[in-house]
Amino acid sequence: MRSVHVLVRKREVTLFLLIGGSIAVLGHALLMMLIGLGIVPGVANAIQIVVTLQLSFVAHDALTWRWLGGQRRGRWLSRWWRFQAARSASAVLSLALFPVLSPVVGTTVAYWGLLACGTVVNFCTDRFWSFTHRTGGDRGGGPVDVPAAHRGARSRPAVRVSAGLAVLIVVVGTAAVFVDAFLVVVSLFMLLVAVTTLAFQLYKWWRPQNNDPGQYGEPDAPELPGVILVPMRDEEAVAGRTLERLANLDHPEYRVMPIIDHPDDPGTAAIAHAKAAEYPGRVLVARYPEDTDVHNKPIGLNAAVRLLEEMEIDYEWIGIADAEDLFHPGLLRMVDYRFRRTGAGIVQCGVQLMNFSAHPSQVPMPAGRLPRLRRWLRANASGWWRAANVLEYYKWFQSRLKLQAVVKVMPLGGNTVFFRRQFLDALRARHGASWDEDCLTEDCKIGIAASVLGFAVDVVYVDDLVTREETPDTLGGLLRQRVRWMQGFTQVFTEREWLELPRLWQRVLAVYVLGFQYFQAFAIVFAPFALALALAHKSPVAVALLASVPLGISLLTTALDLLMLHQFGRTFEQKVRLRDYLGVAIGAYPYQVVLSVAGLWALLRHLRGRTNWVKTAHSGAHLTSVPGATHGGQAAAALPEEAA
Repeated sequence: MRSVHVLVRKREVTLFLLIGGSIAVLGHALLMMLIGLGIVPGVANAIQIVVTLQLSFVAHDALTWRWLGGQRRGRWLSRWWRFQAARSASAVLSLALFPVLSPVVGTTVAYWGLLACGTVVNFCTDRFWSFTHRTGGDRGGGPVDVPAAHRGARSRPAVRVSAGLAVLIVVVGTAAVFVDAFLVVVSLFMLLVAVTTLAFQLYKWWRPQNNDPGQYGEPDAPELPGVILVPMRDEEAVAGRTLERLANLDHPEYRVMPIIDHPDDPGTAAIAHAKAAEYPGRVLVARYPEDTDVHNKPIGLNAAVRLLEEMEIDYEWIGIADAEDLFHPGLLRMVDYRFRRTGAGIVQCGVQLMNFSAHPSQVPMPAGRLPRLRRWLRANASGWWRAANVLEYYKWFQSRLKLQAVVKVMPLGGNTVFFRRQFLDALRARHGASWDEDCLTEDCKIGIAASVLGFAVDVVYVDDLVTREETPDTLGGLLRQRVRWMQGFTQVFTEREWLELPRLWQRVLAVYVLGFQYFQAFAIVFAPFALALALAHKSPVAVALLASVPLGISLLTTALDLLMLHQFGRTFEQKVRLRDYLGVAIGAYPYQVVLSVAGLWALLRHLRGRTNWVKTAHSGAHLTSVPGATHGGQAAAALPEEAA
């Protein structure tokens, strides 16, 4: 069946490009003819858009997407209306930008450039809305996936796409008519984002007590039994090392529970059962539910909690660890102590990515000439985004989360977070389960729920106690990870539980925290428009100066990042080289572009109703910074307590 899907998709793409290319050539010829007749370029462009739009619909309806509506030909008018609505966004964008771009780059370049920008969006809207009668629940890829039950009324994803296109049309139209006013609004918003980002980054250093390592106290003898849940899937590279570490923490009464889908991942399951046999009474393997084809973290966590209840295992807290985490041996003593001292419902401890520069030995040896040189170049070329990723965690856990805990708008981190049983019971009473199995960022949703329910979150960041992790293996892996996170934040935002926060300023901050990816998505969409304005539009001096202020603050933020990279190296005894500093400085803007692309991708996935889980691969690259481990991620010996 998969081969049928692939063939159908290839046919769709081929016909779409052939028809689109042919009509584009025809449209360009019509445009030049109309301009040659003396018609104003903007009017000529509008005429050719109307004509080519109708030709495109007839051709695609008869050829490209014929199978989608073949059994319901009477709905021609409905298909035509949806096609016009979907294509109106790119049409309005072309109408708005063509008069601005054509004097700068030329008529031909402006025409084909705008056409290329709209092609991908047009293909997606055609396939998933304009010509389909499927509901949002159908994820089929070919005619075999279009049963009669799936043909009918317009789906919720289609409604969201329509709303998104309408918003885009309004924004672009407003920007085209009121350019200077639009620039002022955007500049003020970017200034707000730059200032708040800087404030989040520097909160730890505002007051001396925020930076006092002794503020958390000295842990006494632990008293509260607990459980550490470790969701695992395809983790053979790190599973043994992680479970070995977790089974030897300094706490008298706790269990480690790896959660594994045995039929799907027998390799990791075998490692987990070997560790359970080695540490009886300490490591207990939980089975991932086999009655579902969906794999995600919250399903496994809920299954593990049910197993705890069935086995009547006593616990006062539950902690979450990722498969590659390196917990410090004394971490649980601190968590136990903070629960009893603060009365918090959640204790969030620090997490730190370690591999800010990839080691060449962790990169596969390429075939061909000069393999070692090419491997070295490939490894070091990734340093710019790895260093930026490392610094994000460094600022997030030791500064930003502390500020958000104070104001009680808390998205939490995905691991090294510990929940009191009373809080989990309150969460189950509210939602029916501890973790939302449909949410891509269950940690974010739990953090907002804690604020709504009035449970305090205690953020603990001690350099020696941080949990060590690794960056994604590739830039593509980082992008997919951020898409999932941003889409999860969008889910939490649209569910609107944050509206139950008790204070207005908390709700405003929740909009900022949960909706920040909308700004990032807007940034990548606005970039071509901003470039056109920079080349062709002359703004008043005051507007130009205002637009430059956010850039100045961004440069200051980059300078602070360089200082923090130096501090990170000293704190964790990592050698920071000149190329690492250059990577942070030069890669600051490209890294933001990557995040903007992720924001746009996440928004499009949300509009289409796509919520499948994309897992981040782990190779154990962070183990190279820890004594007793080799570059391959396999430990040579157990870590001493002081190693972390």
